[in-house]
Amino acid sequence: MAEQRILVIEDEPGAREALESLLAEDGYTVATAENGEKGLRRLDDFRPDTVVCDFYLPDTDGLQILRRVRDRAGRGVTFIVITAGCGGADAESLLQREADFFFQKPLDLKRFRHALQRPGGAAVLSNGHAGGNGSGAPPH
Repeated sequence: MAEQRILVIEDEPGAREALESLLAEDGYTVATAENGEKGLRRLDDFRPDTVVCDFYLPDTDGLQILRRVRDRAGRGVTFIVITAGCGGADAESLLQREADFFFQKPLDLKRFRHALQRPGGAAVLSNGHAGGNGSGAPPH
């Protein structure tokens, strides 16, 4: 398997460092950013295969980052949203339609790792449960 490059955009230092450490231990090349602006700059120079982005950031939200990533890189970059809770049912519904994967914190590490091994997947995972058909497979 080719080495995957993952960009983590997370404003909370402990969570950012934990994700960076976990992903590096799993063999991924990892870059991090503590806000959306820096994350978008890293997107251009790091050229990740996957972006893992917290929904709440100090300068924007995950939905805006997701849309900017899609504008710049199309669907060729897997986008994973992580959040302790997002801006209501409407925001969650939008994220679930537009993101490749969606996880509530605390992360279910087994399912998170599984999502990373399925680039371009369409399953939505919330609180460790699959959306769509409930099997963990992408909806048909």
